[in-house]
This record gives sequence, structure tokens and C-alpha cells, in this order.
Amino acid sequence: MRSRIVIKLFTLTTLLCIFILATVFIGHAVIFKHYYVYQKMEEIQTAFHQYGEDYKRANPDKDAQRKLEEDFYQKHSTWITTLDGIGNPKNAEDFSIDILYEWSETVDESLAINIPLHYLISLEDALSEDFNFQEYDGIELFGINYNKTFLPSLIGYSGTIEAIQLAKLYSTELKYFDARENLSYWENDYLKNFMDEFLSEQYEYDHYLLYEDEFVPTESMEDEVLPIERREREVDSKDGDIIFKEGMVVNVHIPNQNDVSIMNNTLFLNKMKEFQASLIEEGYLIGNESEVQISDFNHNDIQYKLISKSITVNDEPLYLLAMTSLQPVDEAMQIVQDYYVYLIILVMLLVIIASFYYSKIITTPLIKLNETTKKIAHLDFTERVEVKSKDELGTLSKNINVLSNTLHKHINQLQDDIEKEKQLENTRKEFISGVSHELKTPLSIMKSTISILKDDVAKHKKDYYFQALEQEVEKMNRLIIDMLDLAKYESGTYQMEMEPFFINELIERISASLNYEMNQKEIQLGKELLTLEVMANEYRIEQVLTNFLTNAIRHTDNKGKITISTSAEGPLVKVSVENTGDSIKDEQLKKVWDRFYRGDLSRERSQNETGLGLAISRNILELHHSQYGVENTKTGVRFYFYLQVHNKKS
Repeated sequence: MRSRIVIKLFTLTTLLCIFILATVFIGHAVIFKHYYVYQKMEEIQTAFHQYGEDYKRANPDKDAQRKLEEDFYQKHSTWITTLDGIGNPKNAEDFSIDILYEWSETVDESLAINIPLHYLISLEDALSEDFNFQEYDGIELFGINYNKTFLPSLIGYSGTIEAIQLAKLYSTELKYFDARENLSYWENDYLKNFMDEFLSEQYEYDHYLLYEDEFVPTESMEDEVLPIERREREVDSKDGDIIFKEGMVVNVHIPNQNDVSIMNNTLFLNKMKEFQASLIEEGYLIGNESEVQISDFNHNDIQYKLISKSITVNDEPLYLLAMTSLQPVDEAMQIVQDYYVYLIILVMLLVIIASFYYSKIITTPLIKLNETTKKIAHLDFTERVEVKSKDELGTLSKNINVLSNTLHKHINQLQDDIEKEKQLENTRKEFISGVSHELKTPLSIMKSTISILKDDVAKHKKDYYFQALEQEVEKMNRLIIDMLDLAKYESGTYQMEMEPFFINELIERISASLNYEMNQKEIQLGKELLTLEVMANEYRIEQVLTNFLTNAIRHTDNKGKITISTSAEGPLVKVSVENTGDSIKDEQLKKVWDRFYRGDLSRERSQNETGLGLAISRNILELHHSQYGVENTKTGVRFYFYLQVHNKKS
């Protein structure tokens, strides 16, 4: 049994722990990433909406708006910016260039056009030596006019754009088409690709030339360059004109690298460029301000989320654009998966140890319980279950111990009852024998007396025989009355009626009635009585005292002494009847209360003795719930009993 239950519990516990561990691992591997992304996006979307409201309240404080972007990144590790209606960053004046489209020896800055540089050149390149525009330097721009705003897709020093087109046409290096050393240029790839695709589709040519404000599509020009022709013609895109411009640099604004936010993130800048290109190409618009668009993209095997929505500030349509990386969760998942290999080994070892220990803890008390119940089943109640845990097993152990004690107690009680029943059967047999004997003697005397009277023998003694016959009838009547009283008391239905009376007065009355019998044996009567009122049935207590006193007179030698005393013991009074004479053997002290008991079998009963007096007295005292007894003294025997003192207040 021990091995079976241990193995079962160990196996089940181990399998359960493995199942839980596998569930946690699979759930973590499959569900956790999605849960993390969902929670993060919910948090970012909530903050995204709040950013829009905060941006409106901060308008037109540009410093406060920049602070909002920085705080958003710090709290959510998410890049965010605000774009104007054509996709340019708001508050971009710190990274831009001011130009005039007309040459002039005096510069009027009020006529200058501000061109943002975010989408054309990185901050790192802007701080390099290649980007070295000075005041009055010539500059060329190629771009698109969208919503009455010029958006350059390419800028460079004077002559650079034409050289680029010629190099493209002849599939050669740029340096061969210009003698100058500086042919540097910078372009917005997303906008440039859109323009190239548009021109190719519009004119179905492989190449085109650009001259100042116009386009010149060309056929194949392998041998010579077509002469420059100026044409007053525009090439229309969907929402604007693709144009070439020349101008003069008025001012260059480049921020301090330490103060830069989004300009340090090339990927986010590219997404801003892509967003602007989609505005121009598709007329990209987002619906109401509560609508948010979320798109996914990967970069260098890292997943990103791009979030966008539109807002309106002072009737100006703006766009909010945010980008967040999911790299932290990917890294965390990878680390956790690598860590799980070691964790699973460790946990499996702990599971095996814990399962075995758990199985031992559970099975040890069960085995003890099984062994104990086996012994109880074979009526061996000496074994006790020593499980003291404060749980169901501990309670079960206590209950089994209680059950064992109860069974042991009841079995012992049953054995005692069986023994008592045997004794009662013997007593019953003795009673029947005694009754038969007690009735047989007076009946025999009566039969003989009647026979004498019938035969008219000894006529001179006729009165004597009638008197003897009357005495035997009286004796039988007394015996039958005592037997009926005894049966009545032992029935369990008899109710004693209690009343207050003075015990000393009752004793005086009884002793006076028995004065004649005591004088015949010259017995000295001593009385040590207190004036006490008791609560009992006076008539039945008189019967008890009469039995005790007559029994004492019967067993007291001539010129002996009988002492009747009362003493108060708290709420009780002790009544004693002591006589001088022979003591009772110890083994017979309890038997004096039995019916028809005779301590000296050789002694005949007196004329008025039935052998039921003490048995009747015992039942009367038990109906009073009284303590009673008999004991040997130095000079004889003492019978005693207790009664309740009457409380007059109650």
C-alpha cells in the first residue's frame, strides 16, 4: 500500500507540475508578446490622443510643444512629431535655409523663402565640411510645387543639377560635366522617386533634361547633346508642378547637435519623408481626430509601429506622427527563451523533489491512519494516531482517536452491562428462591395450623393457633407490600414529592416509637441532633430511618449502644445511625443493600423481618438523589445518608 500510494501521488503531482510549467512556458512564448504589444499600443494610443490635446493647449508656444515631444519620448520610448498640411515638420526653422530666387546685390530678407532641410540632409552631413553654403552662394533646387508650397527633392550648388542630368544621360561620372570641384548635392529620395516615376509615365522617355524653370524630354542622345531650348511649359502632377529653380543663399539655420530630438533618428525621418510623399502622391488624408491609423514595418529585423492621426489647430490641418519600436519585447522574449532552458531544468529538478516530498507528507499520516484503523478493527484500542497537523488529516486523526476511545469505552461499558446482567440474573434467581422460601414457611405453618384446627386437636389451644395463623398472614401481607413497594421504586416512573420538615423532630418521633424494642435489649440510645430543616419526602425518609434503626437494634448486643447523629456539611445534612456489635466483612458491605441478604446464614429472621428493608431504603435514597453508604467503625457499624438543607429564600 505504501509504495502504491507514494508512486501514484508522486507521478500525478509531477505530471501536474510539468503540465502547469509547460502551459506557462507556451503561454509566455505565444501569448505574452501579443499581450505586451496590445498593452503597449493601448497605452501609447491613449497618450497619443492626450498629446494632441496638450499640443493644442500649448499652441503657439513652440518651446512648450518641443517639451511635449521630449516628455512623450521619455515616458513611452516613442518618437513623435507634428507635421503641417504638406508633411513638413512644424517648428522646423532651426534646421532650414533661406534663399532668394532672384539675384541682387542687396539682400532683402523679407523676400527670402524658407526651405526646411529635414528631408534633404541629415544633421551629421549639415555639420560636415561638404555642406558649406555661405551668404550670396548660388543654389539650385529641383522639386514640386504642392498646395502653393515648393517642396525640394534635390538641392545643390549652382550647376550641380544640370551636371547630374547630363551624367545620367550619358551614363558617366558627374565630374566630367563640370570643371568645378564642388558638385555636392542632397536629395529627398522618397520625393525624388515619386517625381522620376511620374515623369517616366508622363513622357514615356528614359531621360529628361532640366533647365531653369522647364523640362526638356529627350530622345536617345548618344552622340550629341540637344541644343538648349527655353520653353514656357509646365509639367503638371496631380496636385502641383514639378519645377527647377535657381537662387541665392541668404541664411543657413543649423541647430546645436545636443538640442536635437527627431533629427538624430534617421529611420523616423525616413518615415516622415515617406508620409509626405504619400500626401503628394495619393492626397493622403485621415478622417476625424478620433480616428488613428496604425501600420507595421520591419527594419533590420526589428518590428516597428507607425501611428498617425489628424488634428486641427486654429483652422490649420496638422498631422501627428509617432513611431515606436517593439525591439524591447523581442529582446526580452529571446532572453527569456534562452533563460527558460536553464530554468526548466532547475524547475523540473525542484518539481521532482517537491513532488516526492509532498507525496511523503501526504502518505505518511495516511499509512499511520491505515495501521491504526486495522488495529481498531481487531478491537485493539491501545494504538493512537500521532498526526498533529492543523488540517483535515489532523482532524481525521483526532476523530479516529475519539472514535477509538468511544468504542473502547462503550465496549467496556457493554461488558460491564453484560456482567451486571449476569449478576442481575443471579439476583433474580436468588430473589425467586428467597420469595419461594419466605412464602413457603408461613404457608406451611398456616397449613399445619388449619389442619390442627380442622381435626379439632388440642381444643384448649385453639386461641393460640388462631393467633399464630393471624401472625403468619400479617407477615405474608407485609412481605407482599414490601415487594410491591420495591417494584414500584425500581420501575423508574415513581416521582418523589418533596416538602420541608425538621429532621431532628422526625428522629425523635421514630426513636420514641422503637423505645420498647430497645428497652427489651437494654440498649442505650445516644442522640447528637442539630435543629435543621431539610427538603425531602418525610414519609419515605421516616421509612428509611425506621429500617436503619430497627436493623441497628437487631444487630446490637444486649446492653449495647446506638447513636443517631446529624451534621451540617455545606448545603447538605448528614444523618448517621451507628450501633455497637460485630462488623460486616468488607466483601459483604455492598451486598447488604440486596434483597433477602443475610450476612449470617445460620441466623433466622425475626418475626417482623422480611429481608427487603435495606433494599427499599436504597431505592428511596436514590430517588432523592442522595449519597448513602455503610461502613465499619472501631466498635461496630454505621449507616448514613445525606439530605438537602431547605433554603427558605427559595
